[in-house]
Amino acid sequence: MSEQTLLQRDRTQHGAANHGADDSKSWKDVTLFKAPLRTLYVFAIVLRISLVKFYHYLMEHKRLTSAAVRLILLLLALYFTPGFHQEAVQHAEQVMTFALWWIGLGVASSIGLGTGLHTFVLYLGPHIMKVTIAATECNTLPEMLPNRWNFKKFGECPPGSELLPPITFWQILSSVQLEAFLWGLGTALGELPPYFVARAARLSGQKVAEFEELEEIEHSENIGISDRLKKMVYESLQNYGFFAIMVFASVPNPLFDLAGITCGHFLIPFATFFGATFIGKAIVKVHIQMLFVIAVFSKHHVENLTNFVENAAAAVYPGLKGKFTGIIEKQKAALHGSSAAATEGNENWVQWGWNTFVAMMILYFLMSIINSLVQEHLAGEAEKQRQSGSAPTAPPVSLPVSPPNEENVTSMDTAAPSSPKPTRRTRAAKSPIATRKSPRLAARKAVSEDSS
Repeated sequence: MSEQTLLQRDRTQHGAANHGADDSKSWKDVTLFKAPLRTLYVFAIVLRISLVKFYHYLMEHKRLTSAAVRLILLLLALYFTPGFHQEAVQHAEQVMTFALWWIGLGVASSIGLGTGLHTFVLYLGPHIMKVTIAATECNTLPEMLPNRWNFKKFGECPPGSELLPPITFWQILSSVQLEAFLWGLGTALGELPPYFVARAARLSGQKVAEFEELEEIEHSENIGISDRLKKMVYESLQNYGFFAIMVFASVPNPLFDLAGITCGHFLIPFATFFGATFIGKAIVKVHIQMLFVIAVFSKHHVENLTNFVENAAAAVYPGLKGKFTGIIEKQKAALHGSSAAATEGNENWVQWGWNTFVAMMILYFLMSIINSLVQEHLAGEAEKQRQSGSAPTAPPVSLPVSPPNEENVTSMDTAAPSSPKPTRRTRAAKSPIATRKSPRLAARKAVSEDSS
């Protein structure tokens, strides 16, 4: 290959790399904050493409679509038709809403609401805290109003509850076990997308970017603490399989996505991965979290913590003496919806601020989903243009000619005969003048035969 050809190929590849870098820089800038109109326009295109794909999927599976439509129509008829069955329908609706709520929060916790935020801190933890405070205050679990499936507040403590023995730790645990289990199931389901993405990439002969990074870390020596943790997770999954997955799922582990990617790449069976993840997250991890919250917010622990904070604050500013105790008492009264809390007249500003914060987190999560879908679509289009428009052409290659041998001759003989270019000698041999016999030549031939 000549020097000029090499230089030309290097220029072509360098130009393609710069063009790809420019494309990457351009589509990463397309967000709802920097380019809202273009982002919404591309998102509409992505949404249309997804709807078209979904329509084609339904047309390819007509039997499944027909069965699903019939089931939906039947459920709608049962829901809107009046009759004695409406009580059972309403109860089933409340139970399904309850289950989907906690499972959905678990799924959202695995993806962190786009910000790494944990829904245990936002929802399940406060729910366990409320149940613990109310149960320890009444020495029994007060009635949930209007019911457990549509819980709004607790009823008043039953008469004579102060004479009852203190409620046990396990009674409180069993009263919140269903919510915690459904939330843990949702967290296990939320770990499936990285597994399926890595598995699909492996079956198509590709690798996800995160796995390529893991391979680079495995062969590196000078790495930081986070890379060492990633390397530990990667090697443990390779060596111990099911047990390693269950252990990593049983503790708060921000690197568990790497477990799904690794298991998907090595084509670990779905039952093995999801079974270990389910046991770790829905059984082991949630019970550890429940035990911690119940222990911290038991009545005597809350009183000790309140006294400690009040004494520390009073040492700095004496006017804060008794303020924290009043706040705790108001919150306890609000759990039961008592009139003392209702006479405040104004909405609790702490509750309002908390609801606003959660709403902003959910809004940011939705915006991050839109940005991610738009950038993924633009990146795919840029890659298609780069492959079709700036692919370098391969230079001609000269193959060495080997001397003929018996195998080559045999293969040439068995191949289709080709017509060689006629030469002067072959033309003369095929002419009628050359094939005509001369009398002199015939006589000479006869004399030679007689002499022999």
